[in-house]
Formats: sequence, structure tokens, C-alpha cells
Amino acid sequence: MEFTSFDKEYVQRLAAHDAEVERHFTSYFGDLLAIKLRTRLRSQQLVEDVRQETFLRVIQTLRKDGGLQHPERLGAFVNSVCNNVLLETFRSLGKHSQPPDEHPELADPSVDLDRNLVTRERKQAVERVLDELPAKDRNLLRSLFIEERDKDEICKELAVSAEYLRVLLHRSKSRFRGLMEKAKAQTFLPIFI
Repeated sequence: MEFTSFDKEYVQRLAAHDAEVERHFTSYFGDLLAIKLRTRLRSQQLVEDVRQETFLRVIQTLRKDGGLQHPERLGAFVNSVCNNVLLETFRSLGKHSQPPDEHPELADPSVDLDRNLVTRERKQAVERVLDELPAKDRNLLRSLFIEERDKDEICKELAVSAEYLRVLLHRSKSRFRGLMEKAKAQTFLPIFI
């Protein structure tokens, strides 16, 4: 059977373990994800890991109550999940590739001191904007981006699901951006968000 579109029936069959639909789904999206991931990841093993994790998360979501609200947007949903898995992969690779703390950094003669000054001013501007945010937003952004705490830990602390944490994070970042734009307009600093 050939599938011409992603509709409610297709998503329901995929969630219900229909082997034919699962084969089509993994074949169709597997090729697209592989093309996308090969341009971003060096290792074929990482490409396969991200692809499989994407499939797992999409299928798990489809099998939950509420699942995917708009079946016609399955392609966009798969792409979004893939982007999230890819970002998590980059983050985990970055944490593991850092040099150990016992080796001090050597002074770099090519360091631009003016750039350090601008960076310090940006950090101060970020701190000022964070202080203007409501406590809930400020604490969430500090926990994730400054303290780099684990999202699961934050979910437990706030008693929210990972999906709702994404909503809270989106709202907090939006408020932060709004205040940062005001600060940028007032100080004329080259602040990048």
C-alpha cells in the first residue's frame, strides 16, 4: 500500500504498531533525517543514534494520550524532535570534550582585550536583565544556562513534565529577549541574544 499523505488514520496506525505503516515511516523519514544529519555530524554512528532516538521519541509521543494534535504536521514534528535530539547530542559532546580542570590555560598573546571588555559589559547587561525578570523566569534561565543544571533535575524540582518545561523555557526566553532588546536600545551595546 502506498501512502500519499500523513493524516489521522496514518498516525493512528503508526501508534497502533501497524508494521506496514512503521516500515513506511522509518523508510520515508529515515532517508530524510540521514541527509539532514550527515551535514551536521561527523560520525555515521552518531547519525544513526540521533535518527533512532528521533524515531523513538516521535513514536512514544504518538502513543501517549493526546499524542500529536495535528496529524498533518507529522513531518514538521519529526523535524522538530530531530532538532532537539541533535542539540542534546551537541551539548553532551561538548561536555565530554572539555579539557580537565587541573590543566591551566596558557596565556594567548592574540587575545583582544577590547573584546574582553565588551564581553564583560554584555555579561553585566545580561545580569541586569535577569534581575528585572520575574523570579520564576530568572531562576529557570539561571538554572539552565548559567548553572547548566540537568533538565530532569529541574523538572523534578518544579514538579513539571519535560514537555511543560519547554513551554516555561520558551516563555522565559521570550520575556528575556524583550527586556534585552530594551536594554540594547538604551545602551547601544552590541548585545547578541
